[in-house]
Amino acid sequence: MANRLSTVLLASFLALGVAAPAFAASADVAAFDPDKDGTIDLAEAQAAASKKFDMLDPDKDGTLDAKELNGLLTAAELKAADPDKDGTLDKKEYLAVVAARFKAADPDAEGTIDAKELASPAGASLVSLLK
Repeated sequence: MANRLSTVLLASFLALGVAAPAFAASADVAAFDPDKDGTIDLAEAQAAASKKFDMLDPDKDGTLDAKELNGLLTAAELKAADPDKDGTLDKKEYLAVVAARFKAADPDAEGTIDAKELASPAGASLVSLLK
C-alpha cells in the first residue's frame, strides 16, 4: 500500500512539473492579451512594447540609448536597429525590433503567438522587450 501511495505521489509531482511551465507561459500570454483570446497579435505586442519603451526612457527624450536599454539588445543588435546611426532607438525603431522578434516567435506565420510559441527561445526574446 505504501509503495502504491509513493508511486501515485511521484506521478502527481511529475505531472505538476510538466504542467507548471505551460501554466507559466499561459500567464505570460495573459499579461499581453487584453482581448483574452489566448494569443498575442502584433498590435498587442507593440502596445506592451510601447509602454515598456516609455518606462525605459526616464529622461523622456523619446529615445533609448544603450544604457537605457540595459542589455535588452546587444551592441550589434542596437547598431542594426538604428538606421539613422545616432546611437539611440526612437519608439518607431524599437517597435521595429519588436516586430522582427514577433515574426521570429511566430514560426507558423499565422499572425499570433500562443503560449507554446511564447515559451520558445524566440518568444522569450520577444517578452524581454515587452515587460
